Amino acid sequence: MSRKISVASTKNTTTKDVLYTVPTKNTALWNLMYIISLTGNATPKVYWYDKSTNTEFFIVGGKNLGTGEYIILNQAEVVLQEGDEIRIENTTTYTVTYVATIELVPNQATQFHGG
Repeated sequence: MSRKISVASTKNTTTKDVLYTVPTKNTALWNLMYIISLTGNATPKVYWYDKSTNTEFFIVGGKNLGTGEYIILNQAEVVLQEGDEIRIENTTTYTVTYVATIELVPNQATQFHGG
C-alpha cells in the first residue's frame, strides 16, 4: 500500500543539499513541489539524482523569484527508484523554502519458480 509524505527545507546558503532520498525497497512518485522565496531575489535550483546511472538531471532553474513569489510544479510526475535523490540549491543567500510531496510505493517482491 502506498503512502504520501511531504518533505521540506528552508535554505539561506548556496550549498547543494539533498532534500529527499528514496528509501530501500521503495519507488517514489514525485508529483508536487513548492518553491517559495522568503527574503529576496532568488533563483532556486532543483535536481533529480538518478542513482542507477549516477546522473543528475536539472529540473528547475532560471526563474528569478522576488520576495513572496513562488513556483508550483504539479503537472508532471517523476518516478524515483530507491537511492534516487531530490537535490536543492540556492544561487544566493536569500531564504528559500522547498516543499516536495511524494507518494511512496513499496516494491513488490517477485518470486520465480523453477520449472
